[in-house]
Amino acid sequence: MANISQYLSKAMLDWSLLGATPTRPAANYCGLALGAPSSVSNSEVGAGSGYARQTATFGAALTPASSASASNAAAMTFGPFSSSAVVSGLFLIDNSVLATATNQLWFGNLTTVRTPLAGDSLVVAAGALQITLS
Repeated sequence: MANISQYLSKAMLDWSLLGATPTRPAANYCGLALGAPSSVSNSEVGAGSGYARQTATFGAALTPASSASASNAAAMTFGPFSSSAVVSGLFLIDNSVLATATNQLWFGNLTTVRTPLAGDSLVVAAGALQITLS
């Protein structure tokens, strides 16, 4: 997941350059995008399909020589789905409730598009979701 949202870009600049003090999210949640996610909106899997956003937890960022990165500390399981959906990407958001006002934080495409069928679950293993700043 390599892309930062418009909302988080502003918050990060305000925080690091002391222009303002943005409110830190109480928690991070991961959602599934039906199409390629973008910096401002996503077509999210519907709630009626057995889908719900999952809590996303991250460890402290690593600081290698060229870039800093952080990865999810726990697995996230979506489903089981009651109907099929073509999932193209993931996004991080600051609210777990579908169809409510939220602030998108990060987004990106899956390496491989997934199509879970009815009864299937989609699992993002611990360490599989990585966010890198370079």
